[in-house]
Amino acid sequence: MPPVLANYYLTYKCNSRCVYCDIPVNPNNVKVKEVNPQIIIENLQALKRLGVKVIDFTGGEPLVYKNLPQVLKAAKDLGFYTSLANTGTLYPYKAHQLKGLVDDLKFSLSTTDPDEYKVERGIDGYSKVIESVKLAKSLGQSPSIIATATPNSLPGMEKLIKLAYDLGVIVLLGPVFDYCDNELLNQENLQELERLMKYENVCLNEAFLEFFKNGGNQINNPRCRAISSNIVISPDDYLLLPCYHMFDEKLKIQHVNGISNLDELWHSFAVQEKRKKEGSWSFCQGCTIWCYFETSFLWPPDKYFWLNARSKTLWFKEKLKQKMLAPK
Repeated sequence: MPPVLANYYLTYKCNSRCVYCDIPVNPNNVKVKEVNPQIIIENLQALKRLGVKVIDFTGGEPLVYKNLPQVLKAAKDLGFYTSLANTGTLYPYKAHQLKGLVDDLKFSLSTTDPDEYKVERGIDGYSKVIESVKLAKSLGQSPSIIATATPNSLPGMEKLIKLAYDLGVIVLLGPVFDYCDNELLNQENLQELERLMKYENVCLNEAFLEFFKNGGNQINNPRCRAISSNIVISPDDYLLLPCYHMFDEKLKIQHVNGISNLDELWHSFAVQEKRKKEGSWSFCQGCTIWCYFETSFLWPPDKYFWLNARSKTLWFKEKLKQKMLAPK
């Protein structure tokens, strides 16, 4: 069974400095240079040959990558479902170039207070995010707000949900994960999430919430399928193993006569041997980095499989309803 999703890091650069993310300031990332769009397109072609269905273009801030419209169009031409999460602070400058190229457009926002936004994000960008949501809807897009629940943001989350309802968008709500020494949610916080998920325009993956409550990945019985279900590519054209957040190995992708060997590389003995150990390394103990678990929960059929299926079905219905109400 081939990977379903590719997390394609176009850049590690970002115009924000979110308190729960170190991607743009990590010393290992600062000097990383992005490749030209042709290299990315060749990798997309290899991902198509491999059987990948969804490309999540990410970063950093993916809108910093100047050739984003070109690679998005290539992905759509190849038949991929495209996903793009961004801060919303740069979207108004590229909105018309991106129109029709993103199937799942997400803006990151966790508060309705401009001052709290500044503290959390390091920039004064709250009004720009609201502008982006309205602009995307006016262009016939079906955007969502992706809200990270931290101990600091959770008390104001109900106001954000109300704002999203007034704007006519879904809130994708999820707990902050164990990365960058983030302060995690306690049991009382998790109960509040369970209450908030009952709102009509809120989607919270029940499988992930249950997984979080159960202590995350357990290395003696790993649930993570980060290599089997995901492919992670760095801005400088490496396959990262087992994932971006915990990678301990990077393999250079080769390009010969306009053809990427990414599909062959994934099938190689070295990668498949690593795949057998996914979720079992010491750094995998207790992991709740949700980027890799929605696809990990696609198989085998257990309680997480069924909870994930139900949550994704509800999300699909909400997105469909939103699309039907979008201006033509």
